[in-house]
Amino acid sequence: MRVDLHIHSSLSDGTLSPKEIVDKAKVLGLDCISITDHDCIGAIEQAKDYAQGLGIDYINGVELSTYATSEVHILGYGFDNDDSQLNEKLDEFAKMRKQRALAILDRLYDMGIKMDRSTFPIDSSSVGRLHIAKMLVEQGFVSSIPDAFDKYLGSKGKAYIPSKRITPLKGVELIKQARGFAVIAHPLRFLQRNSLRPLIEGLKPYGLEGIEVFYPTHDSKTVDELKSLTRRYKLIGTGGTDYHGENRNVELGSVSVDIDGYTKSKLNIKR
Repeated sequence: MRVDLHIHSSLSDGTLSPKEIVDKAKVLGLDCISITDHDCIGAIEQAKDYAQGLGIDYINGVELSTYATSEVHILGYGFDNDDSQLNEKLDEFAKMRKQRALAILDRLYDMGIKMDRSTFPIDSSSVGRLHIAKMLVEQGFVSSIPDAFDKYLGSKGKAYIPSKRITPLKGVELIKQARGFAVIAHPLRFLQRNSLRPLIEGLKPYGLEGIEVFYPTHDSKTVDELKSLTRRYKLIGTGGTDYHGENRNVELGSVSVDIDGYTKSKLNIKR
């Protein structure tokens, strides 16, 4: 069974539309996918029925950007996409993202970087710094996206403006109350800092259900360690490519994701 449960579309910071992702998944022979856009669930309406019509299992997905002492991304799966509290919060996130992005553009303007804003995706629910970085590259103000973050958009950049984010605990609770499964995304850096267990133990009482075991930067040793943690804490183990289309050099479905029976049953994966 070929699975990719971490995918970003053009509704956030990917380059393919939700339907284009489904078409690509079909060509590649994927059996189950989840589009997990940042703080945005619009892909469900566009892609779920379409995917199922092509014989591909589709799991409702989202990736929440949360922050405590450091950035923690929380993947949500299998939630009710009509949940009113979830949708209200996501609408709030979208407004905050737009406000922050426009404030960054204004700061760049004040610094003499007067960009043409006609390509700025103001209607995107998940507009962010990557969109601004691409504008800086395309309009010749920097040489590359990493250069844009180093000089202007990163935490030490001249135009950086901190984002207003919910805590990981609130993110987990938000997914839980929408009857979904909250999962810690790309946990390698927490594993390396010996902070993954405290993070799990802190979030599990509030509804944490899993960790992302399979990921492009996870070698076999890392996967084994993460699998061990799923067994120790009775968590599901998910995985995916974090596919962003042309914005990241990782192909859809290119990570071997070995979903165990417990995770399949929780996420209602029938194959």
